[in-house]
Amino acid sequence: MPEAKRKQSQQESDLGLGGFETFFEEATETEQPSGNATVAGDSYLNGQVDRLIGKLTELISLNVDQRVESARITNQLIENQRQLVATQQILIRLMERSIELTRHITTIEEKLPAVFELPQVVEQLRGRLAQMEAIEID
Repeated sequence: MPEAKRKQSQQESDLGLGGFETFFEEATETEQPSGNATVAGDSYLNGQVDRLIGKLTELISLNVDQRVESARITNQLIENQRQLVATQQILIRLMERSIELTRHITTIEEKLPAVFELPQVVEQLRGRLAQMEAIEID
């Protein structure tokens, strides 16, 4: 009964598929279902279901493996970022010390000419002292 309604609705719609429904009508009329056809279909379906379940299992295990690897990489990235911050802090301290050392070196360099002149100043003072005391120097 539903097939008759379907045939009428197909003829009424007239999609330009003339002869299309006769192809399927001939196929259904010539094929007689046998008792083994359902068993073979079930076994084919079971085999296909088994293959699909196997593929689904592979996909799930791959997904889990990827998530584990992503978590490991994320943890490694966090650790690397922590080490980077610690290294940057050390570099900042080293730069501060370098600036302090540069200041000390600059003040020493400013005083160096006076230090190099000290032996001459001491000699001059010794000469004056000798003149004031009237002492002969060897």
